[in-house]
This record gives sequence, C-alpha cells and structure tokens, in this order.
Amino acid sequence: MNQFLKIGQRVLATLVLICAANVSSQAQQTDEAPVVESAQSSYLPSRKQVYDIVIMGDVLGTGLWAGMNRFVETEDRVTVTGRIQENSGLARPKLYNWAKAADNLLGSRPFDIAAIMLGANDARDINSPEGFLRFGSDEWRKAYAAQINALVNALKKHKVAIYWIGVPPMRRKSYDNAMKVVAEVERQVMAERGVRYIDLRLLLADSDDSYTDRGDDGTGTIVRLRSRNGVKFIAGGNDRLAVELMKLVKADIAIGDGAGGGPAVVPLQEEVILTPEELAALPAFVAERPGAEAPVKIEPAQLPGLNYTEIARVNEDAIKRAAREGLTLFDKVRSSTVEGSAARLLFTDGIWPDAPADRFDSFSVAKDPASSAQ
Repeated sequence: MNQFLKIGQRVLATLVLICAANVSSQAQQTDEAPVVESAQSSYLPSRKQVYDIVIMGDVLGTGLWAGMNRFVETEDRVTVTGRIQENSGLARPKLYNWAKAADNLLGSRPFDIAAIMLGANDARDINSPEGFLRFGSDEWRKAYAAQINALVNALKKHKVAIYWIGVPPMRRKSYDNAMKVVAEVERQVMAERGVRYIDLRLLLADSDDSYTDRGDDGTGTIVRLRSRNGVKFIAGGNDRLAVELMKLVKADIAIGDGAGGGPAVVPLQEEVILTPEELAALPAFVAERPGAEAPVKIEPAQLPGLNYTEIARVNEDAIKRAAREGLTLFDKVRSSTVEGSAARLLFTDGIWPDAPADRFDSFSVAKDPASSAQ
C-alpha cells in the first residue's frame, strides 16, 4: 500500500469524505496543526454562536439522535433535535416522501445543519412509472440517486449544511451486500453534490471489510457497538456515530469562526498535512485509490429478492419460516393480503388509503356543535 493510500485512509477515518467542491482554500502548516485560510467560505450557512442541528433518519437515525443528545450535554455550540420515521427510506417516496417532509420542516422552523441517516430500509425494488426497477440494477441506481438528489435539493433550498451518514456494515451477508449497493449510490451523489459524507463502512468494518460488532467507541476503547440483531447500534455505537459527526461539524465551526478574523485551526489525526490539491484528489471510493484492489462487483444472485426488507422483519421464527419457503417476510405478508384491498395497495404500491370523510377525527367535516357537546 503506497503512501498516498495510507494518507487518504487516515484522513477519511477522521474527517471522512471531504469533497473537492468544498476545498478551495490554501492549507498552511504551523507548529501545532494544519491551518485553513480564512479566504475559504465556511461549509456552514452563517457564522453563529450556537448552531441548530436536526437529525433526519430511519431506525438507525434514532440511535444517532440518542447519541447526539448525550454528546451535546457538554457542548455549548450546538443544539440537536430530530425528525425520525423508523421504517422509512428513499426507495418508497409514496410511503414517506423525505424531500417533501424536509421542505415542510425547514419551511416552518429554520435549522443550520441537517444530519441524514437513511438507507437501511432501501434494499427493495423501486416502483416507477415504467414498472418495478430491480434492486441494484442500473435503472434502480439512477432512480435511487434521483430520490437522494431530491432530498439534497430540498435541504439546499433552505441553505442548511448537510452531513450524510452512510449505511453501516450489516451482519447478514445478503443484507450487507445490499447495503453496499445503497452506500455506493449515496457516496457517488454526495461526491457530485459537494456534501460532507461519513463513510461508516470504512470506519466500522473489520480489516477484511466484513461485519464486526466491536470497535473504537470514539475514545480509543474497544467495546461492543452493535445490537445482537446485527443491524442496530447499542448505546456505545450510537455515541460513536455522534463522535464522528461532531468531529466534522466542529471542524467546520472552526473554519466559520476563522472566516471573520484570521485562519481557523483544524487538527487532523496524526498531524497529517495535505495540500488542497491532495484533498481534492481523494476519490469517493477507497477501492479507486492507487494501489488498492479493484471494486468488487456484487452479482444479482447475491442480492435480496423483490421488495426485501430487514428492519421490518418481526422475529427470528418468522424469518426462519420465510426462509424455508424461499420468501422474505415482506413477500410473505404481501401475498397474504386480499387482491384489491387497501393492504395490498399499501404493500405493493406504497399507497396509503384515504381516511373516511365521516371519521370522528377528520378536520374536513363540519361537526354539529350540539352533537359534539353530548
């Protein structure tokens, strides 16, 4: 492994992906640490004493929010809140449209930073006007990238700084292969859009790129980070997510502080000094760096089947039964619904039925004051 690869990996392990669109400054060396000139405009929208962060995500985003709540107890520069839909994703906008939700949220309450953690529920085909797009296909990748871009556009419309947390390694092999596909599309879009990206596979995978439930908790201590289901994080893992996010946020806050008077000092792990040209040359994918192995292409047979989902599986017994029958649990549940029913529409097309007009909690129906008083 050559020197350039080692430098790139050390930097990415600390501040992850730094996109070329955000590296226009001249870095200078001091006796203490690298310096970013104040000529660089901050990644953050404006210079503030306190920055408001909103966590947007699925079930893994819930853990990130919990870890951030603990982290900010000792921080006076940031606040944190969250918008979580545990079973949501970007592959089913009819079920939950994250771009629309983000636009509505930010239109009603401004935030400075949005931390996004989505993708764990997206190992599924996409229902497009042309029909179902097979998960992992070129058409699927384009459609999924379009959904990611729609969310990025909604966030950029409100001038928030975006930090995208990639999907982590997963214990189940087929699910892990699926998450590699999701992460690949996420990384590519973030690189193209100049968005800060935290590569959890690079940070949390074992030395052979396989799943491990143990790792650095952010303080140098090796502990168990993941739940026994091989998907979620336990408290130590959620704290690690918060540590990685705040490393990047605090570095950008330092740049923002320096923008008004003098350069901001941004410490890098092991005092590695990179020029702007070297930073800009770092690609989105580890395997593309000089001296690294070629990217591994995952064969379709190794990917989950139609509308596969992991988070929504109910229990181990149900998983075993579905496996014996050659079906994912999602397929099993969907096949048990009645043709033409609201349940079939929900499971097949992601279409929620409209509420009955005469329902007691419908705000569109004028109620008789006399009857409501009884």
